[in-house]
Amino acid sequence: MSLLEVKNLSLGIYSEKKKRWSKVLNNVNFSLNQNEFLGIVGESGSGKTILVNSILKLMPKNSKLFSGSILFKDKDILKLSEKQIREIRGKDISIIFQDPMSSLHPLLTVKDQIVEMLLAHGICKKSEAVEIALDLLKVVKIDQPELVLNKYPFMLSGGIRQRVMIAIAISCNPEIIIADEPTTALDVTVQKGILDLIKNFKKKLNSSLILVSHDLGVVWENTDRIAVMYCGRIVESGRTKDVLKKPLHPYTFGLLSSMPKRVTNKLEIVKGIKGSILSLDEFPDNICPFLPRCDFSTKKCSEPLSLELVDNDRFVACFNKGVFK
Repeated sequence: MSLLEVKNLSLGIYSEKKKRWSKVLNNVNFSLNQNEFLGIVGESGSGKTILVNSILKLMPKNSKLFSGSILFKDKDILKLSEKQIREIRGKDISIIFQDPMSSLHPLLTVKDQIVEMLLAHGICKKSEAVEIALDLLKVVKIDQPELVLNKYPFMLSGGIRQRVMIAIAISCNPEIIIADEPTTALDVTVQKGILDLIKNFKKKLNSSLILVSHDLGVVWENTDRIAVMYCGRIVESGRTKDVLKKPLHPYTFGLLSSMPKRVTNKLEIVKGIKGSILSLDEFPDNICPFLPRCDFSTKKCSEPLSLELVDNDRFVACFNKGVFK
């Protein structure tokens, strides 16, 4: 049985300019099993962040749920009250946001923010909280944790702030950790340290992970299964190695073709995907959203389609599966 299951999730955003609702998520389905790492990939604007924020009921105020459910242990998160969802956030399901500077409170010290999480969920007594907070900073490999504990976020580097966010995220030993592009805006060496830290969670914590990224290399190395998103839909999903070694959707193929590859001592010239992702107002309801950019489309591609099971745990939304091979 899945630990988390998203079923037929459709979410709209109201456009004041167009005076209408536009679907930012369109009939999204995926599941997450116990102690599994799931990668969600796609270009900026494909709906990855709003999808994972929906799992914690952190949707924008101008949004509307059209259909679907998000089941956590058979309990529909979308039907929970604000009080009920607060009990789950941080304790059962936690999130590491893209930008730790905007997600950490600028007027509270690191100690205050970790202690607040521990006490809010009754993890320990107030007298024990500071010591546990210090231990958490050591777990995420922060040098001189005693000094960092009493600093404000603006006094710390981007890499240290992200490690603090990770410490907060794991403080209650949640069953699910969502990492929303946790290495954004960090330099390469810092990125590696953060990713190594996240990778070790699988060994040390009994947690499942959803890793959101636009970097296929990162997802390849760190996940068990993958879901490829485009224009608010999952267009392909399955075991990470199966999908990335033998993609069946032209969009997945295009993303892989856009990655630089080393040939002898030179980098191979990459082939990008023509055009750009559609704006939110242009997301189509039924037909393939990748149609305007696809090099392999046929007349049939103008017909409605949905995500279909093509093999064991392998789903694809395309009429011309794997035609580019």
